[in-house]
Amino acid sequence: MPDLTALAQQPETIIELGKAELYGLSLNEQRELQLAAVRKRFSDLAGRVAVLGRLAGEQNIAEIGALEDVAPLLFPHSALKSYPMSVLERGQFDRLTRWLAGFTAHGLSHIDASSCETIDDWLHLLDVETDIRVAHSTGTSGKLSLIPRDIAGMRSVVSGWIRMFDRYRDERPHLPIPVEQAPTIFLQHRHGAMAIHRQIEFMVQLLYHGDESMLVTTQPGRFSADVASIAGRLRVAEARGELGAVQISPRLAQKREAFVKEQQNAGSNLDHFFETIMERFRGEPVAVVGSVPHLHTIAMEAAKRGVENVFHSHSFIQAGGGMKGHVLPDDWRATVDRFLGGAPLSEGYGMSEMGMSTRICPGGHYHIEAWQIPYLIDPQTGAQLPRTGTLTGRYGCFDLNAQTWWGGFLTGDKVTLSWGDTEPCRCGRIGPYVHPGIRRYTEAEGGDDKITCAGAPEAHDRALDFILDTMA
Repeated sequence: MPDLTALAQQPETIIELGKAELYGLSLNEQRELQLAAVRKRFSDLAGRVAVLGRLAGEQNIAEIGALEDVAPLLFPHSALKSYPMSVLERGQFDRLTRWLAGFTAHGLSHIDASSCETIDDWLHLLDVETDIRVAHSTGTSGKLSLIPRDIAGMRSVVSGWIRMFDRYRDERPHLPIPVEQAPTIFLQHRHGAMAIHRQIEFMVQLLYHGDESMLVTTQPGRFSADVASIAGRLRVAEARGELGAVQISPRLAQKREAFVKEQQNAGSNLDHFFETIMERFRGEPVAVVGSVPHLHTIAMEAAKRGVENVFHSHSFIQAGGGMKGHVLPDDWRATVDRFLGGAPLSEGYGMSEMGMSTRICPGGHYHIEAWQIPYLIDPQTGAQLPRTGTLTGRYGCFDLNAQTWWGGFLTGDKVTLSWGDTEPCRCGRIGPYVHPGIRRYTEAEGGDDKITCAGAPEAHDRALDFILDTMA
């Protein structure tokens, strides 16, 4: 039995528990642990994270007395892209730094970003001069979310990755060998600042002890945040018929042109990728990480080259991140299976704001581990739904691994969640779980840009306005 008192004093260690310990905690033990842990997080951060302090003050929340008290403090995920787009268009990265400072306990007043011309420049500056490791989203909405992760938080992510491979009871393990012995095949650029790139970087350091040979990527080089931002903005502008209104600085135009030229080498890079995996890993168990569209694209390229049945059939295949607007053919799964060698796709549920995703269990559910506190919110009224039974609503969560930024967010996801008290999962795991069939709320249902938060909606607006005022 783990020491719940010690865990509550160091909430970031909950993710290090083995699966038997984690899912063996009773519902009451989970709630008591989570309440004590989130109390500590609030006590530690309310006076150090400006936007949290402002929001708590607006809603007269001075302490956390119950888990329900956290719901009014869940930021809409759009808060992490609340900076004005003009800041990027004009290269005002000192202002962007002041905006970011409102979301983190790390002091940034010493950072001089006046020489930065691009987002990539700015991210590199923060990497060099601070412990912050900002993770950005894909930018499909036309604007990048900027998540103020840091080194300590990334260590927790790697801990969660390692523990994910624990065998639970008599279930088949995700890998037939220890995770540190299984190479990672990453279907992306080697470097970047998206959440998955940050994870990969720390996996090489902490899991593989710096051994680059344990990581193979489809493309060398860096995935540019600027290119992701430009692509998202152009895509949204084109859909709205506003393409001519998009402002792109000469420096950003150069980066986009360089990226286009880089794509000319993509074919030869893939040739090298396929040669490497066939030579080194044919028939071996590996961990494959990428999105479903990427996986399908690589599988089609493999078919063109006659490359198939590459890996051990008990390899771990994490294909997450959603479809991002892609529509795949009906036979996409068969194409992927021919390439991989029959290894099953491990379905998961997660988001960039959370440290780790959860994998589907044999009962067909996504179990919420005790380091993540789930919430369900009525999408129309913002009312918090009861923490019992099985209900459908907008999903919110609090990540207890976030030590220097407030880990509570309200997503754009419509989920059905069972709290585990009236309908335990047949897999035997104790605790709440999300059912399959997750989807995004449509605009008609109050989509991403119309999120109704718990608590007073105007309090959230005033808290974000306060952060924007500091940018002036």
